Amino acid sequence: MERRNCQEVILKMLDRIPDTETEFIKALKWNLEDASYKAPEETLQWHRTMETLMKYIPNPKEDWEFVVLSI
Repeated sequence: MERRNCQEVILKMLDRIPDTETEFIKALKWNLEDASYKAPEETLQWHRTMETLMKYIPNPKEDWEFVVLSI
């Protein structure tokens, strides 16, 4: 079974977030850079990305929010 790459997942999310969500995009870009320094088998980058998602999409309402969370 192949592991998912956290950086690839974050990049897919960034493609779906509206440009108006600048702070959310900035936070995910930090997660993207942070993940680049971690071994793929580590889970810390996944936890940090989850915390970012919980902070910026606590109660999804918009279609794009559901799409991002489904990635």
